[in-house]
Amino acid sequence: MRPRIPYEAQVFGRMAAFGIVVGGAYWFLTYETAGSVLLTTFGLASGIAAVAIGVGSRLAKEPPATARMTAIDREPVPRPGWAPLTIAVGLGAVAVGATFGPSLSIAGVLVAVVAARSWLGAAMIETDDARGVPRRVDPEE
Repeated sequence: MRPRIPYEAQVFGRMAAFGIVVGGAYWFLTYETAGSVLLTTFGLASGIAAVAIGVGSRLAKEPPATARMTAIDREPVPRPGWAPLTIAVGLGAVAVGATFGPSLSIAGVLVAVVAARSWLGAAMIETDDARGVPRRVDPEE
């Protein structure tokens, strides 16, 4: 029986085929070096990733059935869910501020810092709960 190729390796394999085929076609259509090299290199790098994932999955030992985790256990959703997106928007505003002026950069930094503080605070609470550390009670609350 042939071992099953992991889904991640299949995705990277398809990306490799796409990059190499499109890179070759782009070269013959345009004779433009930079785009052809970038597309073909993307395909080669994806192929290397596909091979690495495939070989790694065959070498890895299968965990016992009792130790298997669900997808939710392996990749928890960060809380609060809006924080990563808000950090990205804030950092995008910082980058755009380089063109449109410092006020946009300052606003972007503030937005990103507030979102990062919220996300880090939630991560610290989750970690403390998982370790069984009692929460500190603020007298002002």
